[in-house]
Amino acid sequence: MTTTELQDFFEKEDFQVHLFEQDNEQCAEVEKWTDGGVDMIFSLMPFSEKEFIKRVESFDIDEEIDLYRQDAGYRAAFKFSESVKDFTNFQKDLEKTVKKLKKLMNKTPRNEKKI
Repeated sequence: MTTTELQDFFEKEDFQVHLFEQDNEQCAEVEKWTDGGVDMIFSLMPFSEKEFIKRVESFDIDEEIDLYRQDAGYRAAFKFSESVKDFTNFQKDLEKTVKKLKKLMNKTPRNEKKI
């Protein structure tokens, strides 16, 4: 998949994509909001299908909730049960995105340059 194709894929999945270069590598921050309004940003270095999949596989709802509940404003806005529901839904959304991405990866011609 080319950088443009991968960027288009994420944008169709309602992510914002911010490209940048680091150490001569194409990287990106992909950003999406949870249903409850939490801004989630994933740094992908390099910007690739595998990096996104790896990030989703390491997504830990408990860690995310612990992190956000340290903020008084977040605690005031979300009951604990609301946090669990919000992040659980977000994780399901990420998993659906990975499924679509893997399906698309399997359709990519083998002779096409991967990123």
